[in-house]
Amino acid sequence: MLRFYFSESFKSITRAKLASFFAIVTLSISIMFIATTFALIFLSNKIEDSWKNEIKVNLFISDSVQTKQLTNIKSKISEFNEVASVRFVSKQEAYNNFVEMTGKDFSKILETNPLPRSFSVSFNNKIDKTKISKIINSFKNTSGIEEVVYDYNLTFMILEYINSMRVAVYVLTVLFTIIAFYLLFSTSRLIISQKMNQYNIMKLVGAKLNTIKIPLLLTGLIFGIISAAICASIFTTSYFVLKTIYPVIEFDNYIYFVNFGFVFLGLFLGPIGIGFYTKKLSLKIDETNIKN
Repeated sequence: MLRFYFSESFKSITRAKLASFFAIVTLSISIMFIATTFALIFLSNKIEDSWKNEIKVNLFISDSVQTKQLTNIKSKISEFNEVASVRFVSKQEAYNNFVEMTGKDFSKILETNPLPRSFSVSFNNKIDKTKISKIINSFKNTSGIEEVVYDYNLTFMILEYINSMRVAVYVLTVLFTIIAFYLLFSTSRLIISQKMNQYNIMKLVGAKLNTIKIPLLLTGLIFGIISAAICASIFTTSYFVLKTIYPVIEFDNYIYFVNFGFVFLGLFLGPIGIGFYTKKLSLKIDETNIKN
């Protein structure tokens, strides 16, 4: 019986070659976009958190501030939920950093260290452009803080572009998934219309409804497997070509996971797409399609 199911499935595909081709192509694009959506959600969140953690605001302290007041200033900075860490930079550390970055030692010219003490403030992933603006205004109004130095505009501008790109991918994913389902639905309808006379005969001789439905569902499964194989081949080839050009890219540990995702989506979307139409099938004889 299983042999009959697969035989009928392959016959259905070869009889509706053009419809099958478009169904496979669109299903492949849908799988690729869905996988890209999940990857983008995962990666964009990781990138967003990583970049937010890299935002630094330097608070330069007035030379007149005493040690006890430094503790109060640090406590006030730490009151914000978005602040991840507050690190004190002494005048000596500031001097060491200056020498390391510039290669110049001003101590040979100046008797005293003119560099101020400071607090280096880092933020967690709760921070956004509105919140950081309010926090910086609060820092500027804090007694003892002489200057606030920051540069986060570029970071948030890039994050806004990432979010815009994410929305565009969501829209395309939904669009291509709908198109894929429609083509699978149309392919099922075409296959059934071409074989309706055969199905009517099978119904007359007492064939079960599953005998008609299962080959169609297997057709969707075959479409899904072929589409998944196409997506996996394109992804794997593209990755190794890109790795040849940019050796720093290291994604080997995720190749099998991504390809498994393609297979899962193919096995799920293929039968589901055709399954929508098979719900319409019944054991009722369609007399309009019986050939004399």
